[in-house]
Amino acid sequence: MLKKPFNLGKLNLPSNIFCAPLAGCSDFPFRQMTSAYRPGLLFCEMVKIDAVVRYDPHTFRMLDYDRTMHPIGAQLCGSKLSLVGEAAKIVEELGFDVIDLNCGCPVDKVTKDGSGSGLLKKPELIGEMIAEMVASVKIPVTVKIRAGWDDKTINATKITEIAEKAGAQAICIHGRTREQGYSGNANWDWIKECKQVAKEIKVIGNGDLFSAEKVEKMFAYTGCDAVLLSRGTMGQPWILEDVYEKLSGRDLPLRTYKDYKEAFLKHLEHVFLYQTPRKAILDLRRIGCWYLKKGKGVKKLREEINRSRSVEEVRELIHLFPWEEVDFSE
Repeated sequence: MLKKPFNLGKLNLPSNIFCAPLAGCSDFPFRQMTSAYRPGLLFCEMVKIDAVVRYDPHTFRMLDYDRTMHPIGAQLCGSKLSLVGEAAKIVEELGFDVIDLNCGCPVDKVTKDGSGSGLLKKPELIGEMIAEMVASVKIPVTVKIRAGWDDKTINATKITEIAEKAGAQAICIHGRTREQGYSGNANWDWIKECKQVAKEIKVIGNGDLFSAEKVEKMFAYTGCDAVLLSRGTMGQPWILEDVYEKLSGRDLPLRTYKDYKEAFLKHLEHVFLYQTPRKAILDLRRIGCWYLKKGKGVKKLREEINRSRSVEEVRELIHLFPWEEVDFSE
């Protein structure tokens, strides 16, 4: 159920509807879009522990934020116990409100050194890393996991108990295994089981939350304390508003082509002001796919955006396109 406000340890949050760290997606412009709809907690992209402690400039740019984005969290990724406390302290000093440990990223380049989902194979190490982070900072420490490495090694409930003993304020469970990647459906039973074994630790549900209706169903089915919206925010930042309306018992606003067009243009301006011209045009090709994915009759616009050479050209294409002819119904 919707909780406004919502406490995470001593931290008071606006709600229990959170926005996930999305690698390669939830950059500064993306967070400008979602923060306008007041999530309970907003995360930057995950950053590597090693890069944080050596003050890598690119990594610190990934941690850019402005005051309108509070409360905001940073997510650390890595498996080196000796560095995690120092990295957590650096992030705290940057002004973040929450620090999360990533134990869920499934991509090979992350798991090959035991990071991300690779940590699921070492539950005790997860506990040790959380304990080190908790001892190093005053802000809440959380952890994000998958249900297990594969169907034969489901250990989310065990890790929930370990994380609680280590001092984590919350644990987010993605209802898929590492082996699944993003295929198939998320199994919410695993989230429900974690909630049943949790005593004080808050359980955050994650997986297949692409609509306000899905969020309502997850709360009802799992009994989770909060939800983490991930891919569902891509191309529809207003999903947060829809969730608040739905969980408050009000009718959802009807989303039309105007919502998609205006949001795409606003996102474009954020990207234009933040990125280099070259990076901006590359980002807009990807972002365009998000805002157009539900539209029927947008293939030509998508192709023209992919051929564009400047932000100005993309802006003109968006303005000239006959949006009123596009069907955005599900």
